[in-house]
Amino acid sequence: MEDKYFFDTEAADTVVRFIETQIHHVKGEMGGEKYLLAPHEKKIVRDLFGWKYKEQYNGIHLRRYREAFIFLPRKNSKSTLCSALALVSLFLDNEPGAVIISAAADKGQARLVFDDAKKMIRQSKLLSENSEVYQHSVIKGNSNYQPLSADVETKHGLNISFTIFDELHTQPNRHLYDVLKTSQGSRRQPLFIMITTAGYDLNSICYEQYTYACNVRDGIVKDDSYYTAIFEASIEDDP
Repeated sequence: MEDKYFFDTEAADTVVRFIETQIHHVKGEMGGEKYLLAPHEKKIVRDLFGWKYKEQYNGIHLRRYREAFIFLPRKNSKSTLCSALALVSLFLDNEPGAVIISAAADKGQARLVFDDAKKMIRQSKLLSENSEVYQHSVIKGNSNYQPLSADVETKHGLNISFTIFDELHTQPNRHLYDVLKTSQGSRRQPLFIMITTAGYDLNSICYEQYTYACNVRDGIVKDDSYYTAIFEASIEDDP
């Protein structure tokens, strides 16, 4: 690790504590129960919000990671983690006029994460008292959280601070990815998180990011701002 970064244990612990005390499952047999992070989820959360620059910017230590590629097998609470991370950004980031986006290829998938997040807010007295929940947005002060899909025409002109891009492998092209990435340029510590299961198209934006993430993980490409968490069977494993 280079000398310009340090791990802020207090910041990482704060995010984990927020999730495990204020966020509840909203579906299935665990509906209503507190969301206790699995070990791999806790590591992802702590890494993303704990690693920071030593040098301060306007009196604060900014996050190291600006982009993350999280590759998980199916049925691993992926959507729950997405919703929780969006709420972390809305309630803990202290980003002036924050704009948080849940993105996906279609309206249904984009709303899946967003609607779960709304239910999580309603299950928490603290969160519900400190936000306003509407059909298409959640407002906290001058910050807002909303869903966005590839079939929405009003994507340009956004000033996004935090993006959760769910199921990247379903994207038909790279248009939405490019628009959302370039919309974060004026933010002091933007975070663009891609969470996806495996796809089949080797010419897709998902495979492009998967390849890049593998190269960063393996040290082939040096990118200190890009976080990778890839959980998959190796090619040598017996099916």
